[in-house]
Amino acid sequence: MNNLRIRKIARCALLLSLVFLITQAATVAADKRDRIRIGVSSKSLGFWDTWAAHEKGFFRKYGLDSEVITIRPNLAIVALMSGELDYSTVSGTVIRAAVKGLPVRLFTIALRSSFHALVGQPIYKSIAELKGKKIAVSNIGATDEIVTRYILQKAGLDPRKDVVILSIGGSEVRLQSLISRQTDATALSLPHSLIAKQQGYRVLASAADSLEIPFSGFGASLQKIQRDRDQVKRVIQAQMDTMHWIKTQKQEAVQFLKQHFGADEATAEESYNIYVPLIVDDVKIRPALVNTVLQFEGAAALGWDMVADASLVDEVLRQRIGKK
Repeated sequence: MNNLRIRKIARCALLLSLVFLITQAATVAADKRDRIRIGVSSKSLGFWDTWAAHEKGFFRKYGLDSEVITIRPNLAIVALMSGELDYSTVSGTVIRAAVKGLPVRLFTIALRSSFHALVGQPIYKSIAELKGKKIAVSNIGATDEIVTRYILQKAGLDPRKDVVILSIGGSEVRLQSLISRQTDATALSLPHSLIAKQQGYRVLASAADSLEIPFSGFGASLQKIQRDRDQVKRVIQAQMDTMHWIKTQKQEAVQFLKQHFGADEATAEESYNIYVPLIVDDVKIRPALVNTVLQFEGAAALGWDMVADASLVDEVLRQRIGKK
């Protein structure tokens, strides 16, 4: 065997060794990331920050290997308690569960209001005409159900007596119930409310016009918060970075809406313009927003800090300021 052939074999062996080492290093790095499971109620813009953090690598930036799971809000609470989920982003349901005494807490707020719109069949021209009709929500106690109750009450209807409220699932499911005429109206999230409007369904009211309520906030069990506080703070940092990206990188963000949610250019642009003004830049707990939910739940006397934990975001913000 000549020297040239020996050198070629040696180079090949060296390259194979390098490939093996790089693969092993990547595997070790992946193993070091914390695996987290996050519950959302639908693939809608209500959870845009969570989907974007997952898809755009903001969770990975902070050593988190994320899995986003679509699950009904009430089941998400059960999963939090059992440890099958690490986090839930359905803020209204997390607060409602804490009101009932379950050991869960909301620790971030992404949006200062819901952008749910109450959308009805084309024949209805006012909310008053919904008396005696069927209205779809995702789940009792979820933000869209709270919004629906608020809009009905504001129009003079009693949600408990004047309408039939049906819990049927996420925003995309509720849109299909409207299209199939199984329901007369429903509170739709983005982009489904815009899609419904384009198809001739009537937007009767919008929550963002008059209601401030915590929306798309992260919550977890008290056990999770106490045991994995460092991980929780990394989740917060990823959410902060995601909200900053959405707010400052409009072109990329609109493109994400088109690709991930299947929105056309006009729908994506309009959705972005509705979403961004509602962003809570620092994702901090706002007591006034939490109190809105407590009032709806008849628990106004309960302190907001019994259902939400503001200390985690405060710690993250102090750390960020210290690094500057």
